[in-house]
Amino acid sequence: MTLVYIQYKMVKQGVCMSIILTDNELIREDLKGIHSITEHLEKSIEEHKDLVAVTDAYNELEMTYQDVQNLITQTAGGLQHLGINKGDFVCLFTENNGYFMSMAQAIIKTGAIDVLRGSNAPIEELDYIMGHSEPKGVIIYDMKLLNKLKDSLNARQLNFIIVLNKKDFSKEGLNAPVYTLDEIIEMGRENPFTPVEINLADSATMLYTSGTTGNPKGVLLTHSNIVSQMEGTEAGFRAKAGENTLQILPCWHAYENLAQFYYYTKGCHLHFTNISNLKNDLLRYKIDTMMSVPRIWEAFRLGIYQKLKQNSKLGYFLFDFAVQNSINYKIHKMYSERRLTNKKTSYKLPSNIYHKIARAFLKPLHILATKTIYKKVKEAAGLDRIRLSISGGGALSLKDELFYDAIGVNLRIGYGLTETSPVLTLRGIQYPNYLGCVGKPYAHTKIKIVDPQTMKKVHLYTKGLVLAKGPQVMNGYYKDEEATKKVFTEDGWFITGDLGWLTRNNNLVLVGRQKETIVLSSGENVEPIPIEEAILESPYIDQIVLVGQDEASVGALIVPSKMALDKCGILAKELKSGKTLSIKNPNLRELMKKEIQTYIKNKTGLKPFEKVKEFEVLKDGFSMDNGLLSQTAKVKRNVIFEKYQDIINKMFKK
Repeated sequence: MTLVYIQYKMVKQGVCMSIILTDNELIREDLKGIHSITEHLEKSIEEHKDLVAVTDAYNELEMTYQDVQNLITQTAGGLQHLGINKGDFVCLFTENNGYFMSMAQAIIKTGAIDVLRGSNAPIEELDYIMGHSEPKGVIIYDMKLLNKLKDSLNARQLNFIIVLNKKDFSKEGLNAPVYTLDEIIEMGRENPFTPVEINLADSATMLYTSGTTGNPKGVLLTHSNIVSQMEGTEAGFRAKAGENTLQILPCWHAYENLAQFYYYTKGCHLHFTNISNLKNDLLRYKIDTMMSVPRIWEAFRLGIYQKLKQNSKLGYFLFDFAVQNSINYKIHKMYSERRLTNKKTSYKLPSNIYHKIARAFLKPLHILATKTIYKKVKEAAGLDRIRLSISGGGALSLKDELFYDAIGVNLRIGYGLTETSPVLTLRGIQYPNYLGCVGKPYAHTKIKIVDPQTMKKVHLYTKGLVLAKGPQVMNGYYKDEEATKKVFTEDGWFITGDLGWLTRNNNLVLVGRQKETIVLSSGENVEPIPIEEAILESPYIDQIVLVGQDEASVGALIVPSKMALDKCGILAKELKSGKTLSIKNPNLRELMKKEIQTYIKNKTGLKPFEKVKEFEVLKDGFSMDNGLLSQTAKVKRNVIFEKYQDIINKMFKK
């Protein structure tokens, strides 16, 4: 019997321990005997070599799986000729495109470690990553980024720089040799790849945390971390060879990285797009499945309603009426089938009968809407062929969950972190769809909820700190032993920093981040995210961050939507005038006050101290450009608090 060693570090007195899984414990036949992600990918490519693998119209690229294998092997040969050996680091700075996975796998095939980041990341961040990882070479998407990074590149001792997009290619002004990808491929043809022995315990890739506080941390993942994700992903997704997928997420994000690798191993046809072409490409390529993030689904929902409103007010009303009916139908269906994630653990017969009767009453209109209105709306949006999409990388609002469940889009939820390769739990298709949770633990993964102060395990449905243990958990942060020790318990559990509870069905429900908890002067704890999500349901509020640490009540920094500005007659040029950071327009303030009160009132179970008492309306939104959002579009709360500290102080002095 072959043993598959899947290792992870348990930070306890500096001892490295491991989980050992046998072939009998690995359900998927294609994972038995696998010793690296390279081996797993090549085995899969051999089975699908004649199928189309990649369509990237924006880089004029189409490849079969055999083409992908040739590109990986030839590029790996070229890298070896340039001096890349096992254990070296190579930076890969690019946004998502058809070349990405081949470049990443070429690096990994040599036994080196690919260091990933987006080409749109701040130059200071890319400079920090190069300094931290000390790469032997750098692969860059285009000359635009190369010119911006020129000083940083010249400050490093590099064997080479490779540019993927050769438009306006130039080697001038750089100390290291610069090559096009075509030159590297030719180099690999002339200098054939020499096989390298790679084991599951070897490092494969280094991803960087989003850096919402300070510099991003390097997360070094092994081949075993990534291979261990394949079983759970297959059980929950079940992709088929030839399925059309759409790649829209950042390739340097752990979630997209895993998803893309999984698609390649299943023989899918990957289509690459961008935000501006997302809707057109959904229709153009007849997409079967895609990985997604909450912002995509929020934008689709708002876009559907906006289009209906523009075309016909009656159509808008009828659609909204049908959706509300379907949501009520689905809620009663969930109750009658006991698919609940709240603290209701007992089911009385009269209640069950009531839900079944209500469900039967609402069902005919739901079926009619499904066959008529929803069908047309989904066809127009390009969602009619979607077999399944998994949303990750952030919390999907319950409003969006209910909406898509109502109109019949099979939308599931996953949860994880960069440090966990990334998936810990998944609401996969092998289970009933429990809305409001992030699913059950992946294969060979354990989740435990503990009291944040005592670190002792708590009961089901009791909110606490989420801990995880499993083969996907990282060894540690690169060159940062102190930070590594902070995120592991003495007995080897990884501290996620998230707050939540487990249900009796072993589903995980998340309610916020430990570091985001606002502690009022009264000692009461407020979790901001559920409250923010409730208020963001208002069409007049674009962004919101709750504040109030050590204050008597909760406050909010609000970014109004364009609809709100238009309603109050505020022009864009007015926002640019003056030196103040907030908007003092009384009509706008009154509108914001009304919206907060309305949508907080709709939030069930809210305690009196959790209600927003004070607020300020900001001129500028939170974005990556102004440094208030991370590269994964997460709010940098500490940076926002620092920037608007004076406004926050004045808010609570009123």
